[in-house]
Amino acid sequence: MRKFIIATLALVSSISQATSLCDSTSDALSAHYSVTVSKHGHETPTTELTLWRQNNTVAHQYSQTNISEMWTLVRGSHIKPVRFFDEHKRGIEYQPGESIHGRVEKDFSYRYQLISDTLLSEMTLVKEEGAACSKKQTMKHTLNGVELALVWLPEQKLIESFTVTQGEEIRHWSLEEVSFDKQAISAFFATRNAYQLTDYADIGDDHTDPFLTNMVNMGFIEAGASGFYDTEGRALEGHGHGH
Repeated sequence: MRKFIIATLALVSSISQATSLCDSTSDALSAHYSVTVSKHGHETPTTELTLWRQNNTVAHQYSQTNISEMWTLVRGSHIKPVRFFDEHKRGIEYQPGESIHGRVEKDFSYRYQLISDTLLSEMTLVKEEGAACSKKQTMKHTLNGVELALVWLPEQKLIESFTVTQGEEIRHWSLEEVSFDKQAISAFFATRNAYQLTDYADIGDDHTDPFLTNMVNMGFIEAGASGFYDTEGRALEGHGHGH
């Protein structure tokens, strides 16, 4: 009986630790993705995207273009975007609720996990396996003629793989590596927070710095790796959430 009690306590402790680990690491991690697009059987060069999280701040890093985009959840519902040009150690910051090229950031989940809670709620669960941190869900959905296939890690709030098929075009995201290295995560955000930042509203007043004008004209990355879009440029965030 004593052995049974000890074994039971050990199991409960193990489950508790696993759950605690999930809770503590889902909001502090880096996840590296590869993104491929194929049309008519021809695949374009693979692009890379790293998702960084630190509490209420999330960033998407594009190493091939030396650009990082960051969003911070302010006062529980407002989102503050910043766009960093890593090669130049400079950035443009926007105020919460400020329109960026006609779009106001409203859905933090979309940036936090690369897919919105709205779309997740509309998908059909096909299979579920594992438990605690190892739980994995296979889901599917059809939206405006676009077929979506998702493998979702619910405890970490991470996409393991995501495939969007529309006609002859197939866009695929694949999780390559996940890290919970707090030192590396802190270093990533600290480095960018030390950049020289310019408020978006001040850029038009400064005609002496052409670099600022070039930065703002580039705008935020809205199609491609930063989230999921169909071939018409509509965001696959759920019905009624397209741009």
